Amino acid sequence: MKQKLFLDVGIDKIDAKYKLDEKKTNCFKTTHYVVAKETKKEVKKEVGDYYVIQFTYETLLTKENILTKEVERILKLLLKKYQKTKKVLVIGLGNKEVDGDALGCITTEKIVATNQYHDFLTLPKIALFNPSVTEKTGINSFKLIEMVVGDLKPDVIIMIDSLATKSEEYLNSAIEINDTGIIPGSALNASKEICYKTFGIPVLSVGVPLCLELNKKFYTSVLIHEVMESSSAIIANSLNDIFLKK
Repeated sequence: MKQKLFLDVGIDKIDAKYKLDEKKTNCFKTTHYVVAKETKKEVKKEVGDYYVIQFTYETLLTKENILTKEVERILKLLLKKYQKTKKVLVIGLGNKEVDGDALGCITTEKIVATNQYHDFLTLPKIALFNPSVTEKTGINSFKLIEMVVGDLKPDVIIMIDSLATKSEEYLNSAIEINDTGIIPGSALNASKEICYKTFGIPVLSVGVPLCLELNKKFYTSVLIHEVMESSSAIIANSLNDIFLKK
């Protein structure tokens, strides 16, 4: 089962418990939710900060720069919580050959890798990795990620993945950013979650709801290619701006 958008927990019914802040503009609405230890079981989400940016399809296509700045702002807020960000591993999850699951792979293609350079001491070292899916490689995705993390020893991991939603309202119309980790697909159980507890380093996740789940089946819209192109550019450009324009 694919990772779900945070709003799919029915957060509107118990909004006051979780909503810390909200930002509204003519182009988008960003809501900051916080899950604490005492509310973790009720909402069935991990403890941490969740930001959900909501927008229209028109905004996604015509206001990429504005949405890029907002994603950049949120990522910077989360990164400030941690002391070291000199070596970053960006992981694009999913299957590039499946439209509803290709966001991670497409996004990493637009991010500039710097881990191979040793002369530019002022730049953070950015490494990119696409583990694909177990059905294609025959190797558990978690195992591949575990090996790369063990060899690279990054200060922080940033995961990018397609999300699923049960509401048409959110399909193709939101970006979620959190610092709670992620379970990359049904091949992994909860004990194989990629998070701080697993690797001992911060894990940020960025996702876009590209699939609509109805009756245990997943559907995409005819707009998915345009949405993926714009969403991947927004996420990639925000990360490039954060790490390459220091």
